[in-house]
Amino acid sequence: MSGDRPDDCAFCAALAKDDGPENLIVHREEHAALLLNKFPYNNGHCLVVPRRHLVEPSEMTGEESAAVWALVARTADLLRGELRGQGVNVGLNLGSAAGGSIRHLHVHLVPRWSGDTNFMPVIGETKVLVELLHDTYARFAAALAGGSTESDATSSCDGGDGA
Repeated sequence: MSGDRPDDCAFCAALAKDDGPENLIVHREEHAALLLNKFPYNNGHCLVVPRRHLVEPSEMTGEESAAVWALVARTADLLRGELRGQGVNVGLNLGSAAGGSIRHLHVHLVPRWSGDTNFMPVIGETKVLVELLHDTYARFAAALAGGSTESDATSSCDGGDGA
């Protein structure tokens, strides 16, 4: 990761650590990384983030933009394939008025299924997820590594360099 790292940026702090299920960093490339959302809306809710601290899409270089959107496309395919999502919501929340809570550019990908909404969030203020984050992590890591085992997939990331 290059550029200034604000002390209060959750993504900069996460990207400074090793990849792995404890940090929810599934995959890291030169200019972009894939993280699971710590507070998912649905199973498989994940985030693609530029590795350099940025706030606005206009701050990305052409190379960063290409890397982020290529990883978004690859991840959307993963969500439709590995999680058998029938659709995928892809979105950005730019600024607090738009729902942005972390000032580091990130793209949300949320897999969707027909009829996946229910009464629990409205009545019980509870979200029902059918898979633990660590299990989702293992599935993503294996799929991104070309079907290898969880331990093989985790060691194939470039974690540990702290970059």
